[in-house]
Amino acid sequence: KFRALYEPYIPARTDDDDETLANFMRRRFGAEMLDKIGAPLLAGIYSGDVEHLSIMATFPRLRVTEQQHGSLIRAARAVGATHASPASSPQTSMFMSFRGGTVELTDALAAKLTGDLRLNCTVRQIKQAADGTYQITLANAAPISASAIILTTPAFTAAKLLRDLAPKSAAELNQIPYNSTGSISLAYRLADVPRPLDGFGLLIPASEGRPINAMTWSSTKFDHRAPENHALIRVFFGGARRPEMLTIDDSGLLVIVRSELKALLDITAAPLFQRIYRWTNANPQYEVGHLERVADIEAALPPNIYVAGSAYRGVGIPDCVHQARQVAVSFVQKATAS
Repeated sequence: KFRALYEPYIPARTDDDDETLANFMRRRFGAEMLDKIGAPLLAGIYSGDVEHLSIMATFPRLRVTEQQHGSLIRAARAVGATHASPASSPQTSMFMSFRGGTVELTDALAAKLTGDLRLNCTVRQIKQAADGTYQITLANAAPISASAIILTTPAFTAAKLLRDLAPKSAAELNQIPYNSTGSISLAYRLADVPRPLDGFGLLIPASEGRPINAMTWSSTKFDHRAPENHALIRVFFGGARRPEMLTIDDSGLLVIVRSELKALLDITAAPLFQRIYRWTNANPQYEVGHLERVADIEAALPPNIYVAGSAYRGVGIPDCVHQARQVAVSFVQKATAS
């Protein structure tokens, strides 16, 4: 704690070279803060390892703040003094979601699209024709001719499709690593949960050696997630910390998670129901040098071929929406100029 409070006196780094999240947190706040707070919080977003994740690709604002203020604590104090909210200001939750889950967003987007829409259609190959257009070979349908293509697939899928068309881009795309993660949601009667589910959940430091990474109180974060006098708890596992958890079958996983709930929350009752979800190779890892790799990928793409999505400049929904808009604007500008 004393080392963390010393942060305002640590000299700021002034260069623009990349570094790992771990190095940044250790340099500014010390090893204990990295282990107890920095790694569980920051790495949890990416399901990655802070010893490899890039500060410039994941949380560049931290480096900018360090350069501008010389200290993150000093910057927080300055912002707090400038933007102090009146005591009467209404309190709003920092968490928002769709009542039916994020699928509501993708379903709405699909419903709004016009033109020749092909859903759940596998693309086998992309080739460039003599006239400069692109021929898209589909698995179970006639080929499609297109003047431009936007690939929003995972990086490794884009690499396969661009292997012949853009080998340099494909090679770099294959270098973006991915992690697999999972979650299990468990429903309980509130009477069977001895401890109050205050706050929004808990993050577990890797140093504790537990098989799970975090928990969130879904019914506390979102009122509509559970009926009255019931609780919904979501447990996260896998990622860079415990990839072997993805290989355990459902029954074995439930035994482990229930044991953790007993140890951490004193819950001994069986859940009313549980739902297990696994996402294989779904979490791109922004390792040191990631932004330079993305720039190299884009520079080697053929004309009117674009890539966007969580593999490049942000994994959150707002990041992906922002990238999509940028790509759309770039395409329209080139199309109208030609």
